Amino acid sequence: MAEQGDREAFSQLFAHFAPRVKSYLIRTGSADALAEELAQEALVTVWRKAALFDPAQAAVSTWVFTIARHLRVDAGRRHRLDGAGDECFDADHLAA
Repeated sequence: MAEQGDREAFSQLFAHFAPRVKSYLIRTGSADALAEELAQEALVTVWRKAALFDPAQAAVSTWVFTIARHLRVDAGRRHRLDGAGDECFDADHLAA
């Protein structure tokens, strides 16, 4: 399907997984706007890399959510590298 650029198949894939992935990302601490962006990026990545999916390795949902999780981790790293959020961590306020 992805190899042929089947827009209807992508639409169905997106309609099924995008709300679930966005909800997962929000539950794991992403802001709503970031979760929306990452969910879209995850589904585009899934579509582009569909030929790499191996059903012997994992279920489709596991693969989709793994891609989303990796994108969330990468976004968090970029956020920290940009210097954002530095003020949030103060070692002096950690419990002994």
